[in-house]
Amino acid sequence: MKIEYDVNLFKKIAQFHANDIIEVRNRKGVRSVIHVQNITRLSWQNLQLLVSGGSDRFTKMVFLYQHYNNIQSFSNLIRGTQLTVNESCEIKKYIDIYKVNDFTEHHEVNDYISTNSLWDLFPTLRSMNDHGRGKLVKGIQPKYFKIICKILNITGDYGDSLKDYTAY
Repeated sequence: MKIEYDVNLFKKIAQFHANDIIEVRNRKGVRSVIHVQNITRLSWQNLQLLVSGGSDRFTKMVFLYQHYNNIQSFSNLIRGTQLTVNESCEIKKYIDIYKVNDFTEHHEVNDYISTNSLWDLFPTLRSMNDHGRGKLVKGIQPKYFKIICKILNITGDYGDSLKDYTAY
């Protein structure tokens, strides 16, 4: 299906802001995370991973816009797994702390949350992380760590790797 380009509709889509985090898999099964904010800024690759219908960029953007704007449900066209409301909210709070404080490494957020006794704001993400050699620290579960690193375009630092974790 192809929707003819409409400049007015494109402007509406460009002004619309979603805030969703979706895990997707490509044909080879490789998982990645897409943070949907401004639909018009999504790459062609991300649009292909998110939307199964539509043969061109504009059509895929229209489908996403209609989906997020509740104009029409395209549950069979949208690929991937949306995070739960709790997961999304907590990840967004975590990312906000990172950005507002101009942190450059993820562990700075964990330290900030611990220092300010904020771990109760993250019941879904939080975990006790075992880095071996008796080093047990409060942090986030590996699944969410990977998502946050992808969204922030950061890598884990060069500390001890995670041996085990326990959600609490």
